Order: sequence, then C-alpha cells, then structure tokens
Amino acid sequence: MASISVAMAVYNGETYLPEQLDSILSQLEPQDEIVISYDKSRDGTWQLIQSYKEKYPQVRVLENTHPGINGNFNNAIAGCTGDYIFICDQDDRWAENKRSAVLETFEKTGADMVIHNGVHINTQGEVISEPFFTLYRIGDGKLKNILKPRYSGCCTAFTRAMAEKIMPMPMNLDAYDHWIGTVGEFMGKIAYEDRILLYHRLHDNNVTPVSTRSLKVILGARWTLLQNLRRRIRRERRK
Repeated sequence: MASISVAMAVYNGETYLPEQLDSILSQLEPQDEIVISYDKSRDGTWQLIQSYKEKYPQVRVLENTHPGINGNFNNAIAGCTGDYIFICDQDDRWAENKRSAVLETFEKTGADMVIHNGVHINTQGEVISEPFFTLYRIGDGKLKNILKPRYSGCCTAFTRAMAEKIMPMPMNLDAYDHWIGTVGEFMGKIAYEDRILLYHRLHDNNVTPVSTRSLKVILGARWTLLQNLRRRIRRERRK
C-alpha cells in the first residue's frame, strides 16, 4: 500500500495553519505522515505544531537549521520517508480528495511528478480566481517554463526516486518550486491533473513575490537555475 509524506515548511503560520493541517489529516492513511519543518517564529506556531504532534502520531516536527524558504523545504523533504512526497504550504487548504486523486494520477500515467490544478481563495476562504491551469496557462514546455515559470510547489507531488534527483535543493536558488518543476521536466515525466485539488490562500504575508523584478535580476536567477541544473544532470549521469 502506497504511503505519502507531506512536506510542510512553517514560519509565523499560526493564523491559517490549523485549517490546513485539519484538511490534510482528514484524508491521510495510517502509513502516511506530515513532516513539518519549523523556522523560528515570532508567533505561536511552535506551540501549535507541538500540540498537533502530541495529538496525531502522523505529525513529525523538525527544526530547521538553515533559515529561509529554500532551507526550510530542504529540511522537510529530507525528513520524508513516504513513497510519494507532497509539497505543502502552511496557509492553504487541501481539497477533500487531493490524496486519492494525486495517487490515482500517478498510477494511471506512470509519471515521476504530478502537478495539479487549484484556485486562489481570500482570507475568508472564498474562491477569487479562475483555475490555475487557465489563469497561468500551466503545462509542458521546457523553454517556456524556464523563461516564465508557472510551477507552484503547493500543487506538486513526486516519487521518492524523483526526490533523489531534486535533493538537496541548491541554496542559491531564486525559487525552490522553479527548481523542483525544472528537474521534473528535464529529468523525469510530469503529468498534469486538471482537477482542482488545492485552495491557495492570498493574504498580506504570502511568501510568493508579487512585485515586478528587474530584467537583470530575472536573468541572473535563470542563469543560476540552469547552472545548477547542468551540475545536477551531470551528477545523475555519473551514478
């Protein structure tokens, strides 16, 4: 029986974290786990995740020693033991059938990675957008996704074999989910699942950048991504 690990990075997340954790725990099987990597926070996040850990044996908590979103997700993924790893934000909400739908897609397609659809919600949990696949034109395309990436970590799951190619994620990356999606496209097979399986919450403290960056910054980030990808492909070929 397949097992999943939910890799969650948390930081100052107490406001929406209970809703997210409850939406995940309600559909996990006994062999599954949630691996929470904790960056030192200023709110009650630590106490909250400890209370869930005490109540639910499937919840594991790891303290992160490399602060920042890349280091936090590196720590969470490294601690996962399941057959499939689901990337998870702290402030969203899973659809009730996310676990089963994603595993069904893996089984039907033989993919190494599944990227599924979702919608944005506001702080009250109301849907405020079209589906991501329509809104962002998400789909295959190596060059397209390097130039203008549309990967969302919170909508991504991958096999343990793919995790070995992804990890460790380079610490100088501009965006951890751009790395995960790019490795999936260049070093594996991605399946796209059209069902809406995530409600992505938009609020004032989102980590995802909303401001426009200069062309110089964007080109530098893409160059760093490609250099890391080249080194990772060479590493895998030497195995």
